[in-house]
Amino acid sequence: MTAISPGPLAESASSAAIDEDAVDALLTAEEFAAEFDENRDDVKLYAEYRRLAAEQAAVRRVATLVARGVGPLEVFGAVAEEMRRCVPADTAGLWRYETDGEITIVAAAAHPAALAKWPLGMRTPVEGNTIAALVQRSGRPARIDSYKNVAAPIAARVRAVGVYAAVGVPIIVDGRVWGLAAVGSAQPGPMPADTEVRIGRFAELIATAVVAGYRDQQKRQLLAEGSQRSNLIDALLEGRAFDEWGLRDVASQLRLPINGPFVVIAAHVPTVGDEPLPEIESKLRGIDIFSAWRLLPDLQVGIVHVASDRKLDMAVALLSRLTTVRVGVSAAFEDLRDTPRALHVARVMLRGPTDSTSSVAVFDGSILATAAVSAPEAMIQTVGAALDGFSHLPDEEREMLFDTFRVWQDNDASVSGAAEVLICHPNTVRHRLRRIEKHTGRSLSRPRDLAELCLAFEVHRRLM
Repeated sequence: MTAISPGPLAESASSAAIDEDAVDALLTAEEFAAEFDENRDDVKLYAEYRRLAAEQAAVRRVATLVARGVGPLEVFGAVAEEMRRCVPADTAGLWRYETDGEITIVAAAAHPAALAKWPLGMRTPVEGNTIAALVQRSGRPARIDSYKNVAAPIAARVRAVGVYAAVGVPIIVDGRVWGLAAVGSAQPGPMPADTEVRIGRFAELIATAVVAGYRDQQKRQLLAEGSQRSNLIDALLEGRAFDEWGLRDVASQLRLPINGPFVVIAAHVPTVGDEPLPEIESKLRGIDIFSAWRLLPDLQVGIVHVASDRKLDMAVALLSRLTTVRVGVSAAFEDLRDTPRALHVARVMLRGPTDSTSSVAVFDGSILATAAVSAPEAMIQTVGAALDGFSHLPDEEREMLFDTFRVWQDNDASVSGAAEVLICHPNTVRHRLRRIEKHTGRSLSRPRDLAELCLAFEVHRRLM
């Protein structure tokens, strides 16, 4: 006998999926006991009570197997055995309907000679007016009182195992006919009138087990996919070596284009486990931006494909609306193998200034900015010495001088332009610039000194 997997809907079940109240609702023996106590001398009633009690015990045995999370083949086999015993019947089995018009036997209980003629895993076309066809079409129980003149491959198989009459009920999962539970008799004549009801109780339990197994499988699949996805993102963030084909495979699995431009976005995590940008991947996808995200202990990090400056602006606007935590955005890069360098820049941007209306800081990619963030520790140490001359000044006065230099620099070293932005007299700007020269020991008229001051103020703005 060949064992097969019952299919994607029938993985091992979770104990949480078995509702004991639902199992009790399938049974009537306990309620029947009170009536029996009042009619102890009624032999027929006593026999009915014993039958219902046995059936209740059988269903509970199967429910216990499902609740323990045993393998699906074991559960299905137990159901077939219990159906055969409780009806009673000569054969019992469970089948799963396939999408190609066939049916697969997944469990059976019968004489060994009969089992050898219809082994587990055998697929048979669903044709003619057989029970399998009737149940699939109607979604309701069906019976055939004699298979003698029924024409179809399944009917021939039924006759081969010695079955004369049979009753089958659908196994309904999520509103559709997933499979068939059936019992058969080798004796001429119809099976008992209540057979449909009795095996229907087992079919309901099987449906519960199938749903539980499907949910468990989905959960395991999602966890496995999530774990694999996280590992791939980690590989990019950590700069693990990839050849061209390996990189293409990673990009494909992360649903990212192979070619840039990309940016790395890093959002500060206030508390470990918090997600400062909830559902960010799907929200970016909603504006046609592909991305892959990873939650680290201190950061939520995303590798984001920005096809144009407009897409980058849209992404930044979305980030600004979603959160008030600090968010750093790297410069654009073309090759996914440059992700670690971009992550470094995004981290640095978390420490620098942002637009006054947003908590998002976007790296501009200028030469000065790149030089400032390339080696933060060394730059801070070097710049610290260059700016020591301001250390004795009050904070407000020092920031006023630094701000004046930045505005003067941003206005192409125009005193009048800086004065207009700062809303002061040009002579005030000149006076402040002379103070900067005095405190740093550098002249704004010497190119080398000016370059050093520009870099020093850039490092201070971004890193200090």
